[in-house]
Amino acid sequence: MITVGLDFGTHQTKVCIENKEGVELSYTFMKFEDTFHRQFYTLPSIVGIGENNLLSYGYLPCRYDGRTIRYFKQSTFYPSEIEMRRIDAMYFSIWYLAYILFDLEKMYGQDFTIQMGVPTDSSHVNVAKTIATRIIVSAYRLVEEVFANDKEKFLATPKKELENLTEIIPYSKEIKDEYGLLVFPEAYACLRPLISQGKLSDGMSLMIDIGGGTTDISFFTIENNKPQIYDFYSVNKGLNFLTDRNENNQSGIAGNVLDASEIKPERRDAYIKEVNQICESLTTKLLHEFMRQRVFHIHKLFDALKNRPLVYCGGGSTFKNLRECYGGYQDSKLITHKEWKVQSIKDIDEIIDLKLCPILSTSYGLAISTENDDIIMKPLTNIFDNIIKSSEYIYNESTNNGSAYDDWDAWK
Repeated sequence: MITVGLDFGTHQTKVCIENKEGVELSYTFMKFEDTFHRQFYTLPSIVGIGENNLLSYGYLPCRYDGRTIRYFKQSTFYPSEIEMRRIDAMYFSIWYLAYILFDLEKMYGQDFTIQMGVPTDSSHVNVAKTIATRIIVSAYRLVEEVFANDKEKFLATPKKELENLTEIIPYSKEIKDEYGLLVFPEAYACLRPLISQGKLSDGMSLMIDIGGGTTDISFFTIENNKPQIYDFYSVNKGLNFLTDRNENNQSGIAGNVLDASEIKPERRDAYIKEVNQICESLTTKLLHEFMRQRVFHIHKLFDALKNRPLVYCGGGSTFKNLRECYGGYQDSKLITHKEWKVQSIKDIDEIIDLKLCPILSTSYGLAISTENDDIIMKPLTNIFDNIIKSSEYIYNESTNNGSAYDDWDAWK
């Protein structure tokens, strides 16, 4: 059985394949070829409109003289007046995903299922799942029904004709089930390599995935080596905001951020402020719940959070000046191969040498097969259960609310 983890990114897309033969699992990261026939583990999320309105995808020539379309993924999930219309963004997303599907079906036929990541917070997850389902199913229809797996014919079809041939399929649970598609929040997907291998100890943790277009944050605990999700968020800011990139850049190259000097200080300050507000709101919710329950001394909560990890992944996390400590979490760490089950991953030595683990981690997490995409979030009221069971610091009535809040502010 083949499971494809599809990390459709704003700047670049990553694909990981889980192959289950009997009880053995192996993972392979898909490679993509550029115009010089070199192979890479990432495919730039770029569509070029060239001569005769023919489209090209991913790696374009260095002196590409056509129009370059970027950020269509971000505009699909976060429409904005200053970016392209959602309908146009959806067309480009469908065509780009179809380009990848042609290769997947060439390798595996139709004997695979896709698990796809989406940028979303906990209150909009169903909307994001609907959008993701529509674009991937529409891409399937193009590949299998319109072009009958003929990739060359697809690439030889002008943009206007392609628009006429592309039907944006309405959402239904039946169509989602028909294609076996599972959709997960990116904030959740990047957790899975860690929690599936038992690489985090029990307790409360934060995960921050800094991507090209969004930053995804998840707040979770590990309880008995299993994840318990309490909340997740998606900030519509990533490396393109931090570097002030825009879709009018006509260069045909991948456009990845190569150096920390490209990150603009004033934008970094605004970005850090927004992410910190989210993390602060999470820790404030913790304090409010702690004070409501009044079970143990405030310093027991401090002990529970002390040295808990704030784990980073995503392309932006490779820049040290973006790995801040937020919300009282003082142990900032970057995902490496040490958090992966490396013995089951093909070409792991090459991936380690290229320092790609933080960038590929979400696609790896998406490839870990599961039965459904229902994410059951635990209520915050339950988060102190394990602490209460082992608590030696029972709440003292002489500790009033004001002093606890003062202690909390000082600790942060």
